[in-house]
Amino acid sequence: MRPGSRAIADGIIQAGIDFVVHLPDSTLWEVPRLLTEEPGVTVIACTREDEGMAIAAGAFLTGRFAVTLMEGSGVGYSALILARLQVQRSPILIVASHSPALGERNDYHAATRVVASAVLGGLGIPFVIASEGRRLTATVVQAAATARGQRTPVAVLVPDFVMDESAA
Repeated sequence: MRPGSRAIADGIIQAGIDFVVHLPDSTLWEVPRLLTEEPGVTVIACTREDEGMAIAAGAFLTGRFAVTLMEGSGVGYSALILARLQVQRSPILIVASHSPALGERNDYHAATRVVASAVLGGLGIPFVIASEGRRLTATVVQAAATARGQRTPVAVLVPDFVMDESAA
């Protein structure tokens, strides 16, 4: 198991998040499996990222706090629902793989690495790019605290290399 997968799952649990929506991707694929093993946590796979964001938004309306796990390109697909989340002041946590610059070695991730930060920045949604495995759990916990406290979506973008760094 990649250490970052455990660190993200631990952060989600420590943040008190009990509703997880995910679209499997090549970086975060282990995290949903870890969370299905946690009592009281609902884990749902979606077929499109914007669908996942909408499900997470609906969860908030029923009193749950949700996280969406997806590839960074999915943030681009989700711009309209993200705008609605902003207008409605609906907090969710977004954990998305890939980032604008750090460790992106494959040219086929070009659109993926560009779209997430552009959409988030354009909509005024706070985001951070994780850069150290040892801080990944705390980053997820603090991003969730900001989402709750500010009643806004907040994103953590996770470069693939961070997933292999030890959390210790």
